[in-house]
Amino acid sequence: MGRVSAPIDRLAGLVAAVLILTSACSQVVSGNARPLATAPTPATPASTAQSDPAGRVAEATATALQEFWRAELPAAFGREWRDISSFTAVETQDPATPPPPCVNRAADLADQAFYCPSADAVAWDADGLIPALHDRFGPVGVAVVIAHEVGHAVQSRLGVDDQQGRDPQRFPTILLESMADCYAGAALAHFAEEPVAGLPLGLQERDKAMQALVGFRDPLGVAAGDESAHGNAFDRVSAFQDGWTEGATLCAGMTLENRTFTQRRFGSEADLARGGNLPLRELLAFVERDAAEFFGGLAPGWDPPQLSTGGACPVPELAAQGPAAYCREDGGVAVDVAALERLHEEIGDFAGATVVAGRYGIAMLDASGRSPVGTPAGAATTCLTGAYTDRLFDAAEGFQLSPGDLDEAVQVLLAADWVARDAAGASDPADHGFERIGRFRTGLLEGAAAC
Repeated sequence: MGRVSAPIDRLAGLVAAVLILTSACSQVVSGNARPLATAPTPATPASTAQSDPAGRVAEATATALQEFWRAELPAAFGREWRDISSFTAVETQDPATPPPPCVNRAADLADQAFYCPSADAVAWDADGLIPALHDRFGPVGVAVVIAHEVGHAVQSRLGVDDQQGRDPQRFPTILLESMADCYAGAALAHFAEEPVAGLPLGLQERDKAMQALVGFRDPLGVAAGDESAHGNAFDRVSAFQDGWTEGATLCAGMTLENRTFTQRRFGSEADLARGGNLPLRELLAFVERDAAEFFGGLAPGWDPPQLSTGGACPVPELAAQGPAAYCREDGGVAVDVAALERLHEEIGDFAGATVVAGRYGIAMLDASGRSPVGTPAGAATTCLTGAYTDRLFDAAEGFQLSPGDLDEAVQVLLAADWVARDAAGASDPADHGFERIGRFRTGLLEGAAAC
């Protein structure tokens, strides 16, 4: 965060994967290809799927996706599915490998993958990208990327390519990418109900699919209106969630009028120079003031507490809530500076801000007569944290969100349940990152009244 604008960094353990995936989605190849990633089918001439687990998952997923869309396209849109012309697993590290459609050399596909509308072809790096996805996220990391690319093929079959050619401003890249993320969510939701052999897709895998999408976010500072924009982590994960819960018809109905894109450029040279991250103690001072003002306004007559490193509650009781905690005995909010420093270093400044804001939410619930203990309290405070974040988009004074701040919130909500813990340190065992991000989105988009 920054005085005028501020971003965030990366989730610990995702750094290597993010570097690979960011390159995968940011490069441009010829032939109007849309990069992200994709996978092989049994008909793939150069397939190496039989010799490696990642390749086998890719092959099985591509086959299952074709089967899904053969049924779904007629059911949802009244159109017959035309099988994709080719899926190609490319051995990018072998100089003798022939190039796939739409690129000049196999090496051009290193660490990336794409769907090419002009050839109706999908191709991916079988030596780098697909194995890296499998190693970091398991089979679902491969599956979500393939499903995204096939989502672009769905767009072609619904005539979006022709419409974009006639009116490119109506269908910018970022909207097409959100549609494809949404179609991926719809397909994977189907696979969760009707499992594909070798592709486990439970609630933990659903979160891993979203973690993989985080790695495909745009570089910090790319604005939603930029020609090359694909979306930040918040927008991409949101689109995936909408496809998962609402299905393919919602994806096809996405427009610039009904879709909110949240990424932005840096607001100042100073914020750009520091990568959007404030020093922790400066950040905490801003959050203490702004969170007190926001949450205090939701409970008239309540005097929100200042942050401290302790209070009346014993340390184990505070620690149960995470890096920040609400103490019912004295009404204070305590922070574990060392734990927040680690979050700051591993993810970025707004990860810690999100956790601290959640404790102000729990404190506000208690002050307003609502119980701060129990799963409803955790659900409400996650939503309220989203509402608090919304006020920072264009705050008149203090600090505003920087390009990566929402992505940092997404990452900490995926990584841990701290924001959703109640005053006793408990959270709903049925909740996962998917649900936490969903409630955060509700508060961000609809405000505190929706919480």
